[in-house]
Amino acid sequence: MEILHGSNNRNSKRQNSIGHTSNNSSRNNNFTIIRMIATAFVFIGHMGMIQSGTPLLFGSYSLHELGVGILFLISGYLITKSWLSDPHPLRYAIRRFFRLWPPFAVMILVMVFLTGPLLSDLGIQGYFASTYTTYLRNLRFFIVYAQPGVFSNNLLANTTNGSLWTMPVEAAAYVLTPILVTVLCVQHGTNRSRTNYSFYAAALLTAAAVAFDLYLRVFQADALVVFYGTDLIAAWHLITMYIIGTFFTYEQARKYLNLQVACVAVCALLIFQSSSVFLQYLTLYLILPYFIFSFAFAPKAKFSKIGRKLEPSYGIYLYGFFFEQLVVSLQQIFGVNFTYIQALILSVIPTLIAAVLSYYLVEVPSQRLSKKLLKRLVKKEK
Repeated sequence: MEILHGSNNRNSKRQNSIGHTSNNSSRNNNFTIIRMIATAFVFIGHMGMIQSGTPLLFGSYSLHELGVGILFLISGYLITKSWLSDPHPLRYAIRRFFRLWPPFAVMILVMVFLTGPLLSDLGIQGYFASTYTTYLRNLRFFIVYAQPGVFSNNLLANTTNGSLWTMPVEAAAYVLTPILVTVLCVQHGTNRSRTNYSFYAAALLTAAAVAFDLYLRVFQADALVVFYGTDLIAAWHLITMYIIGTFFTYEQARKYLNLQVACVAVCALLIFQSSSVFLQYLTLYLILPYFIFSFAFAPKAKFSKIGRKLEPSYGIYLYGFFFEQLVVSLQQIFGVNFTYIQALILSVIPTLIAAVLSYYLVEVPSQRLSKKLLKRLVKKEK
């Protein structure tokens, strides 16, 4: 959800052959604070679903839906930038793998071998005598939600971590990004014509992606198409945001960004909350990305230093849903009734602890190992 993690481009003032220009400073933006806020949206929104079955809304949009959409939006931009700054398949694969998989894998192993047996209604022996290893399928991005006897009496029963469904979508987006960029970078005429060709091709692709998504939302709202354990229609909603994020890697798209205009546009977005599904999501796709990137690239970014020493958003995304389920389960066991705010606070504390531990014990070491592998690869190539 690197998602929930992207990497800012470190090559300043880099211009590649298709007109994607990186920003003057990799740190002179507000992406980290946006990612943290979006992750908070997901966490806060899920609490409503888990406790009462009613999602928290921002207008007509569920809060966790907006949060995940924003995460994929900025991921589309940052991951595409990562590829453009170093379009080497193996180096790109190493970077993406070590950012996404190790923290995810550790979380799955903790669920299977620690929290699962401790929380299962079957008891420790009954748990290990059951089909508990099925949950390990998550390691290969075949998402499994249920663990034997875990959270079986919750409102969202037999769901250890509902956030995991986005992980294969993110992984698939990583694989598709180099292919997509390569298609948009077809050599065609002079450098200037290549730039124009690529931008207009990207604009057409983005418009087509949005149009198809709107078709699905209006005419296939109740459809379910599952492949490899993933709802493909729900996945396409996120891929649409990812593609829009990719489109904003073009300077031709970013040059019109203006935070003041974006704030006014958000007000216009709220006006369409009572309109049809088509208009609701059409305005969402037009206005939300414009606002997010206007804020990300606001002059003299006030939040650019946030996250330099600690960036817990990925850990919060990975562990938040589990601890929210745990609080609701304990509420039933001890016969207490927490308010929404009480349940949220009780969930936040262990989630933040787990996120900080994940960051320092898994994410940081994974990045160090990634850098070592990349250095060795560069030496071999020389």
